[in-house]
Amino acid sequence: MQPFWFSRSSSSSLPLLLVLLLRLSTPSLARAPVSRTITVHRQGRGDFRTVQSPVDSVPDGNRNWIKIHVNAGSYWEKVTIPPKKRYILLEGAGSSRTDISFNANAHAGIDQIMRRPNVSVDELSPTFRSATFTVLADNFVARDISFKNTYKARDMSEENQAVAALVGGDKSAFYGCEFHGFQDTLCDFRGRHYFRRCLVRGGVDFVFGYGQSIYEDCVLVSAMPPGPQPGWLTAHARLDAGSPGGLVFKGGAVTGTGRIYLGRAWNGYATVVFYGTRMDHVVVPQGWQAWNAGNDVSPVTFAEVGCTGPGSDMSRREGWEKHLTDPEVKRFVDMKFIDDGWLPRQP
Repeated sequence: MQPFWFSRSSSSSLPLLLVLLLRLSTPSLARAPVSRTITVHRQGRGDFRTVQSPVDSVPDGNRNWIKIHVNAGSYWEKVTIPPKKRYILLEGAGSSRTDISFNANAHAGIDQIMRRPNVSVDELSPTFRSATFTVLADNFVARDISFKNTYKARDMSEENQAVAALVGGDKSAFYGCEFHGFQDTLCDFRGRHYFRRCLVRGGVDFVFGYGQSIYEDCVLVSAMPPGPQPGWLTAHARLDAGSPGGLVFKGGAVTGTGRIYLGRAWNGYATVVFYGTRMDHVVVPQGWQAWNAGNDVSPVTFAEVGCTGPGSDMSRREGWEKHLTDPEVKRFVDMKFIDDGWLPRQP
């Protein structure tokens, strides 16, 4: 079965090479061993019928990689991996065959996260109730699975955040995964994260947070309806000028429907870089919005380097967009931006 984004109506928007890359399985690398495998099957032909159940079975303080293999099917539930349940590999049967879905919304609770990123889980309960999938544990890997929030917001008249996935642990990696929603699809909350050959679909701030992450060869799909009102792809923030953080998009594509800004600054220290990304016509000419940064945008780092496609024309971009030096570009796009050795130690 072809994934939803590969159709006669949409395939022309994506470079053929990129489509092929996304459909390939994750490359074989030397990986950490898995101590045991737990299987999930909706019809009972596995160890559990739900995804949350095997997560709950992982002992607190776990130090050995445990694989949870989720067989094909749509699992209607919310799943949370608490901070003490580390070293979990969550594996589906393919992002078009296995998904975890729910339809909750946060009633504007996301704003708590962006203003107070160090608060406890209990204090963020409205937001956490909206997320279909939440991982708060360090050392987590997901492969070949989709996360969906099916809340039916379709335009700017419904501004309830509805998170598909919230990633709040350090050292998390996602390979061949899909994230579907409309507003606030993927909360890249905090920590260092790596996304490879993934797809994120949404219309308003559909990648947002305080995270320090690299998105490599990922497809970012605007779900904005046709019309004059644009959406926003990213909304990033850092605590201050010296804090780590930043969203780096290497390769991949920005495509979809309607019109979107590449990002808006949740605060004055927002950092977003697009490097070698194919941008379709959906990108508005101005590219970026200052938003909460206000009049002083000097600490904001919004940048594009070597991007292609009709949406990459920088002649009408905001004048305060950063023009990075070669050393600055290298700092962002080098894997050392997120990886001090933890990625090769994952399964």
